[in-house]
Amino acid sequence: MTPGASPRLLVAEPTFRGGDHAPINAALVQALRLAAGPVVLATTRVQHDAILEADPQVPGASAWQEIEVMPAGGVKPSRILAQWRTLSALVAQHRPALLVLLSSGPETLFVARALALRFPRLRLFLVLHGVLPSAIGWRSRDPRRRLIDLRAGLRIARHPRIRLVVLEDYIRTAALRHRLADTLLVWPHPVVEGEAAPPRAWAAPARLRIAWVGSANKQKGFDDFLALHRACGARHDWTVAGAASAEYDTAALAGLDMPDSWLDRPTLLGRIRAADYAFVAFRGAYELTASGSLLDCINQRKPILAVRNTALEALARQYGPIGHLCDDLAGVQALLDDAVALRDEAAYARFQAALDAIARDRQPTALAATIRADFA
Repeated sequence: MTPGASPRLLVAEPTFRGGDHAPINAALVQALRLAAGPVVLATTRVQHDAILEADPQVPGASAWQEIEVMPAGGVKPSRILAQWRTLSALVAQHRPALLVLLSSGPETLFVARALALRFPRLRLFLVLHGVLPSAIGWRSRDPRRRLIDLRAGLRIARHPRIRLVVLEDYIRTAALRHRLADTLLVWPHPVVEGEAAPPRAWAAPARLRIAWVGSANKQKGFDDFLALHRACGARHDWTVAGAASAEYDTAALAGLDMPDSWLDRPTLLGRIRAADYAFVAFRGAYELTASGSLLDCINQRKPILAVRNTALEALARQYGPIGHLCDDLAGVQALLDDAVALRDEAAYARFQAALDAIARDRQPTALAATIRADFA
């Protein structure tokens, strides 16, 4: 592409048929438009409506085309075929220079290679949003499954016109260490600019409000939040900005400020803003996943309580302290039992300043420069 030229850009969401990941998709579409000019956006109607709810500016920035997306249901040849039919028809219709896929399942990697072969001038950028953890650990011994699993797809997608994208630099570091790819681009997990809550003066209240953000389930580490509540509940107020799974009964959730039903986006963000600290837990292969819940906390400039890990330490190393990172859960409990440590207003201001810098670097206007360089 010649310098300064605007490519014809097609953007598709090929794996999520519901409203999953709509805020990040909205921010990515805005960044892509700023980087490369007019966008044709292809999604299901439900995903499109969720994107508009997250960022009403998107319709003025892109033309929309409705597509069908298969329901989630494992990796199988029918998913590859269905996605191939959808994406190859889109590319044949619009003849873009660039195709960006906002998410990728194993089947997407096979389809991308087929698209590169069929359309010799097409360049593809595949965002690996949350899929990489399944590429490590246990793998089926069934050769039929191994032929089309994620590890096989990552090998198939090694092509000079296919670029794989991850959402944080620590993910690239971990993925390269696990030898999941030869090279990876990084587009730092974007945030919706209109959702941001700027830093504000904070005076420590008599009772701190501690928030859990996102899905409240065992896989996400909600058991740790419950353990802290049992140990320190009388000293603080505890709120959940998300929905509890059926894994927990009423007795387990007693004493928590729990929503009665599913939260719309403004209500969820309001619960985060009303908290003083957000407790963040990570489970499994967190180093291969960008946490949307963490970015929601960052975009609301809400300091973090957490057990330290490489993801959080990478952000703190680059931007400064983002909250209290402890060696273990007992360390978090000790902080919550301390009458002074969490009420240090000068430290709180430093946390908010670092969170503000992270969020600003992840706004679409900032991310556009990175994308523009990768498109050149």
